[in-house]
Amino acid sequence: MIQRSILAVLFCVLISAGPSTAVANDVEPAFDLQRLYSDAEDQRVLLLLVSQPGCHYCEQIREDILQPMLASGLYDKTTLIREIKIYAGKSLRDFNGQEVNATGFAKRYNAWATPTLLFLNRNGEEIAEKMVGINTPEFYGYYVDKSLETAQASLSQ
Repeated sequence: MIQRSILAVLFCVLISAGPSTAVANDVEPAFDLQRLYSDAEDQRVLLLLVSQPGCHYCEQIREDILQPMLASGLYDKTTLIREIKIYAGKSLRDFNGQEVNATGFAKRYNAWATPTLLFLNRNGEEIAEKMVGINTPEFYGYYVDKSLETAQASLSQ
């Protein structure tokens, strides 16, 4: 009887702890790119995942690459990580404050295939070559880091 009670308590603790951890490390959607940079001195790179509903590879990048980056805390001072979903009828406010369809916004960057990672500065300019698709999952994190280094170097000039 005591063992059952202990197991029930442990189960409840695990259930209550699980979702809060996942939410804390989830990739936030990009709703308002103009207000994303709260401080005029903020020079972080915007790493923007362009995804679409039902895209297995988008989920893979989100879960295997971007969420661990967020969880590590190592990118907090250098990188903002956000996501937009195209072909889903979603809209967002662009860098100029204009309300635009997410699909139309992505097309500005020729990001019609998913997943695509864009590396942007606070003005919405590409500062490293976009990454389209995922050919080598085992090296993908390395390629993201190299692109972020290129983007950071561009901001320093």
